[in-house]
Amino acid sequence: MKSVWGKHLIICLVLGLLAIPIYFLDRALLGGGGGGNWIVLDFRGLIFWSYITLVAIHVTLSSIAVLLFPKAGALRIHLGSMVLSVILLVTGVAVYGKVRRLAMSNEHRALMESRRPLRSVIELKEWWYVPDESHPTEIRVSVVINQPGRFAGSVTGEQKDSSGSSTIIFQSTNGPESQRQVRSGEAFTYPFPLKFLSAGRADDVRITLYLFKAPSGPAAGDIAKVFMKSPQHDDDGEYFYGVLPPPSKPGNRPSVPPAHESLGGEGRQKT
Repeated sequence: MKSVWGKHLIICLVLGLLAIPIYFLDRALLGGGGGGNWIVLDFRGLIFWSYITLVAIHVTLSSIAVLLFPKAGALRIHLGSMVLSVILLVTGVAVYGKVRRLAMSNEHRALMESRRPLRSVIELKEWWYVPDESHPTEIRVSVVINQPGRFAGSVTGEQKDSSGSSTIIFQSTNGPESQRQVRSGEAFTYPFPLKFLSAGRADDVRITLYLFKAPSGPAAGDIAKVFMKSPQHDDDGEYFYGVLPPPSKPGNRPSVPPAHESLGGEGRQKT
């Protein structure tokens, strides 16, 4: 009996001492930096802590086996315990990964459900070029905001070639001073002055509208919605997406008052 326990303790001690060279092996193999790569994945400790976990499982199982089956022999017990420990470790890692993925999936699903009522907070009714589509100096949008907050936005126009690459033709120049406080249910027209970066005609326009909760700066609950030709989804957890309708034709303008009229000249707020 004592001989079995003595051999068991010696084997456990040897396995414990092996953690020292394995630690330095881990540092040598996984401790190198990423060099010139802009993404560096740090795997330091993966080998060492995997070994420590395996040894902890093995010592526990082998100690129980020695206590229950002392006549089986220390070496035989440790060989069987090591095989079982590897199986338990691999199974545990697989189960942990599956549980973690399930938890992340449930968390993402809950986030999407909580965001669902916010999809219609920002509504884009119409948009058009000023003075016309051929030589625009600005884009105006007719919007309805269904929650109070601080409204802002941006516009980008791109031209795509046959290879699928894009060139930015124009973008809006709205600064923080153009942001404005809005009331729930408020409808108004908002202008986007344009700055041309390249010659050509934009065949892909994207209008991004924001509703910030705080009087200045970002905050929890901010809403951003991108209107584009063919959105792949309506919500990615950060941005909402909506279909951008064709621009309104001249003579078919909405009757929504412009921004400076809808609030009696008191709607804008600097940040």
